[in-house]
Amino acid sequence: MDKSFFFNAKSICQQTKFAIDVACMFFDGRREISSVEFFSELQTALKSNDTVPDCMVVIASPEVIVSLQQHWGSTSLQATFVARGVRNQVQYLKAFHFYAWDAEQIVEHYTQVTTPGAPQFTLNITDILNQGLTDLVARNDVIQVAPAGHVFKHPSGTINKIFIQARELAKSEPQLCFIGRLIVARLGNDVRSDLSMVFIDTMSIYHYVHEALRFLGSSARILSFHSYDDVKKIVPPSEPYLVVISASTSGGMARQLHESQGFDERRLVTLVDMSSQGRSGSVLVALDQVDKQLKKLTVNGAETEIELVGEHFSSKAKPPRAVTLGLPHAPKDLKAALKYFDATGFSGINAGEQPSRTRVVSLTPPAIQVDDSFDNWLNAEIRWSVSASIDFIVHTNDASSLALANRASAILADAKGHGPVPILSSADISQETLALAKGILVVTALAGDGGQLREISRDLREYVAPLLPRHFLIGTGLPQSEEAWERLKQFLERNTSHRRYGFSARLVLPTGPDNPDNAWRALHGLASKAEVDPLEADSVKPEVVTQSLRSAADALQAASNGFLAKPDGTELSLSEGFLFFDGVYQDRLAEVPPAAVFMAMSCALQAARECKTPGNQLKPSGYESVVISPECFLRFNDNILQACLLRATLPSELDYSASPHLSKLMKEFLGKIFDRYTHAYGAAALEFAAALATGHLRLKQSDQEELIDKAIEQLRDAPSPLLGLLLLAREA
Repeated sequence: MDKSFFFNAKSICQQTKFAIDVACMFFDGRREISSVEFFSELQTALKSNDTVPDCMVVIASPEVIVSLQQHWGSTSLQATFVARGVRNQVQYLKAFHFYAWDAEQIVEHYTQVTTPGAPQFTLNITDILNQGLTDLVARNDVIQVAPAGHVFKHPSGTINKIFIQARELAKSEPQLCFIGRLIVARLGNDVRSDLSMVFIDTMSIYHYVHEALRFLGSSARILSFHSYDDVKKIVPPSEPYLVVISASTSGGMARQLHESQGFDERRLVTLVDMSSQGRSGSVLVALDQVDKQLKKLTVNGAETEIELVGEHFSSKAKPPRAVTLGLPHAPKDLKAALKYFDATGFSGINAGEQPSRTRVVSLTPPAIQVDDSFDNWLNAEIRWSVSASIDFIVHTNDASSLALANRASAILADAKGHGPVPILSSADISQETLALAKGILVVTALAGDGGQLREISRDLREYVAPLLPRHFLIGTGLPQSEEAWERLKQFLERNTSHRRYGFSARLVLPTGPDNPDNAWRALHGLASKAEVDPLEADSVKPEVVTQSLRSAADALQAASNGFLAKPDGTELSLSEGFLFFDGVYQDRLAEVPPAAVFMAMSCALQAARECKTPGNQLKPSGYESVVISPECFLRFNDNILQACLLRATLPSELDYSASPHLSKLMKEFLGKIFDRYTHAYGAAALEFAAALATGHLRLKQSDQEELIDKAIEQLRDAPSPLLGLLLLAREA
């Protein structure tokens, strides 16, 4: 049975300004402690430390602290214990402090130094108590992180990677009493006095609040409003009250109670929150002060949601399933699309505007020509599928779509045996311009998820009768996913009649999520960090650190429209035999832009996500996450293919932290990449280091630390962009 709550803290002596290590013990006073038990607890606490602390702090109620001081006065037991702080004839344990803690304040009751002339420490006891609460959060599994490829959907509607179980804060009676006293310590004197009722958002924190009231000597009633179910029903009562919220990741409930329902924020307390900044009321413990890594757990929108109902949740995820890219993932229309756009159809990376854009890859509309195969398809599609009543053509406002509209007009004229069909730009349609239309053909050379087509469809619903036939014809569709394309098709086809409008597309090539926070955006933020944030590395000279960070920032900025260069400064390159090119650019690799390689890899990854064979599908379920197999980086071993694979994957697909086996494999592979970064094998080393630094690629923490430390040790003598990125990765 626990007789005390022990934790370690670090403090700054208020008088000398020296940093000191403090071992703290809190006794709840629920049962009488004998002198033997007291010293036994002290010895257990001291043994649990790897190093001897500078001082020990004993905390208890005023009545109990007097008894503990009397036990401390036992000369023989005290001398034996003090001797345990001696190492190599040096007394490291310099002082003992006894603090009395009641409902009003915590004050120093007694202090004793271990040897004459030892320093007297002036402690910030409030900060030390807060560190005790932080210790409870880390010790008692209060924080649940969603498995790789998953996110939590909270009752408030907030979606993130964190779920806080405040009910797990205390695992023993001394810990429970410690939390109750800290709740009281956070309240102002005007709030503590004469409390009549306490609102709580869940009964799972009843015992904390009950303990706080017992400590105050209050008989206030405790009322639960059951989280977001009934929070809107409560109003500030006329008698003195307090509201205690179990946990929050956004501060939303406290903000709602204060701003919308009129509760006094002095009377709002949240036990655990992600941050204490910008919150209504006080926060007992802020997680961004417990683990700074939690702020870096971002959501990209492609994860599987775990919906939380109540606070009773825990997860033990299966190890992620690894998927190896191969022939089963070759996109059906990729070869035809690459032939159609050819090498000249790509504007570059991060170089275009909507609608001529597929994710970060831009296609140049003037380069999209109507070739023979396209013309054959267009001719057959119009003659076989387009309604005979079509007598107007509307095209999206770009040159390629105008060329397509002109060709469609000629085919319709030939099929009907009369003059060309009138053509309108989407910018010119109105009720007047379409007044004589009996049927409308809407054409576009290139569509993503169909934003412009949706706008045209909505305009047509306003300008012409719903029973007027219409047909939507698309040269090439580049949606984010098959699902997005199906939604577009349904939107354009369906109307108020039992018939459907026509819909045709020659090529449909899902390209993957068009996430605005893509890999390039993340690297831009990393470049800013390299320029602004000072870093220190014990094993690396300061001037080498500075030059390496500057070189890393320059390399990142130079790659804003492409990929990070090889260590010798040349661009990444491709050799013959890329599986997903399927011979399209045979003997013409010098003409192939990086954007074409990236689009091919991105489309292959999306095909893997939508693969119908469960074992080959790169898609998480509610029970299992998936990752790209480390073997993929060996199969696609050209440096530009490795870079494209890193950039086109979702963060969850490169999260190996939940699998010791896969993490070790990836660690060994990366170790060889960094070790041989001056050779062809490691030419993509900067890309891998940047992925680690942004958190896009994650290993088990121990593997990642060992990998980075070893690489830094090898590179520490000379400044380099790789060293700079690895230093940033170590700080991530």
